[in-house]
Amino acid sequence: MARVEVSVPSEDVGFVKAVAGTLRRGGSPAAELRETLAQTVSFPRAKTGAELVAFLRASPLCDADIVVERDRSPGRPIDLE
Repeated sequence: MARVEVSVPSEDVGFVKAVAGTLRRGGSPAAELRETLAQTVSFPRAKTGAELVAFLRASPLCDADIVVERDRSPGRPIDLE
């Protein structure tokens, strides 16, 4: 367990406490809540290749047929003096 402190609008205090209580008690209600919230909130940065792959596969663009090509033009001349 870890203790955290958050600032939320006063009307959300009861809601945040209820979410924390459900997660603290664990079990299937906590697992369902985690799954539901994970679809809504952003994840922390991936620390391993497996986490990065999982993040990319969860993207709404995962099955999109996107072709990305690099601009191969030589660029523009610049004066470095």
